[in-house]
Amino acid sequence: MIRDQEREIMRLRLLVNYKPDLDRLVPMSIDGILLKVCEFFKIGHTELTEKNRQTERVVARMAAAHIACKVYGHTFKAVGIKLGHRDHTTMMNACERASEYIATNKAFARHINVIIESIENEFIPVSIGGGDANSRGIQPS
Repeated sequence: MIRDQEREIMRLRLLVNYKPDLDRLVPMSIDGILLKVCEFFKIGHTELTEKNRQTERVVARMAAAHIACKVYGHTFKAVGIKLGHRDHTTMMNACERASEYIATNKAFARHINVIIESIENEFIPVSIGGGDANSRGIQPS
């Protein structure tokens, strides 16, 4: 009984003194990235993840893989699973092709930037320790 109370006191002390590291914010989930890519390219989630080689779907998958892996640091394996159970090497190839496509196609590069901006505009950091956002220098959106 006393040990439980001591443990609870220690837990409360840690919570009171907790200061979140705002430089290490959690990236957007893969599902959230896929949702934004689908919205941008005006295709459904099943169209994005099914086995199909239509150009518009391939380009959308390349964009999703590039944003998820290269921008937000998700693993090739995790992204491949979310994109229709594709192999990690397929995702590596998609990211490499997307990087080449960005370098040669200015419209595709703009598309990628617009999608990333829409993801970042929707992301709201969550405070875990009380206090308002302004006390830590965060500008309200």
